[in-house]
Amino acid sequence: MRRVLKFIAFALAFLIVFGVIYEQLGERADKKRLPQIGRSVDIGGRSLNIFCSGPPREPTVIFDSGANESGYVWSSIQSSISESVHSCWFDRAGFGWSDEGPFPRTAVAVSHDLHELLHRAGIPAPYVLVGHSSGGLNARVFTGLYRSEVAGLVLVDAAHEDEPRRAPPMMLGKTAPRWAWHPIWTLGHVAKTIGFLRLLAPKVDLPADRSKRTREQIVAALRAQPKTIATLFDPSGPDSYSQAEHTGKFGNLPLIVLTRGKIDINPHPSRMDRQFNAYTQVWMHEIQPKLAALSTQGEQIIVPYSGHDMPNEAPIEIVKAITKVMFAVGSRQLSPAYEGQKLSLDSAKKELSKRP
Repeated sequence: MRRVLKFIAFALAFLIVFGVIYEQLGERADKKRLPQIGRSVDIGGRSLNIFCSGPPREPTVIFDSGANESGYVWSSIQSSISESVHSCWFDRAGFGWSDEGPFPRTAVAVSHDLHELLHRAGIPAPYVLVGHSSGGLNARVFTGLYRSEVAGLVLVDAAHEDEPRRAPPMMLGKTAPRWAWHPIWTLGHVAKTIGFLRLLAPKVDLPADRSKRTREQIVAALRAQPKTIATLFDPSGPDSYSQAEHTGKFGNLPLIVLTRGKIDINPHPSRMDRQFNAYTQVWMHEIQPKLAALSTQGEQIIVPYSGHDMPNEAPIEIVKAITKVMFAVGSRQLSPAYEGQKLSLDSAKKELSKRP
């Protein structure tokens, strides 16, 4: 029995060492296979990736992506506004080309990271924040923490704290008890360190010629990185909902809320189809309007042809919303001749074009 136990212990030790080496070699290969887009900025012992473009004008648009996405998902929208708008997307800790971060990765933790990143990267306030899905929670919390640095908001089918209360059970899944959150996080990162997640991760083929790679292929490859999968082993989402709920309202901050309006019509709907469609109506007409009500200048726009993945399905609507918020922000800083007047879109463009 002792010999058997010793053999098992030796075999486990060998597998762990082999797995660690396998993961380290894989990470080196990832760096060659997926060369960094952006630049790394040290925020205090770890680095986050950020990519900016456009003329150095204020305010700067800051993009934050959904739950399991890198900042690179915004690249095509960023390029479409780069002639006139200074904008940046970034990778949250554990995503894209950023280092992993400590537990928990709540909206407050992400907001602190982003604030330090912008400060150390030399990107001054004010900012217009654009947050998709859970990135909307981050944008709200960042605004609550650093209100004087935020000039406007665009929330793109953003998460809301009413979801856990009102969504049908099929959409929520089960939430682990709080005592298990950190062990689950640790388990995911141990599995990543010993190469287990890399072994199970989906394989994403990329053309050897980098010029032939599509944005979708790069996004999929970044999503399949073991560090990204390990970061998703964080069950602290309920805390982010609570943190966003307690940020309060934003006065007269320019705010546009884009809401998905697409409903799939099935001639023979199942029970789950009916539940989902009913909740979609609640989402559009009861939950999302609460986001617009966070500001006296808030406006909700329902996009009837788009589902939740609006950065891919309705990019032009996001560009329009950013443009509208930028004009609203700019109109507050116009010359005295315009004070007290209601500006038309054309007059706002004319006045803003005079600014450096």
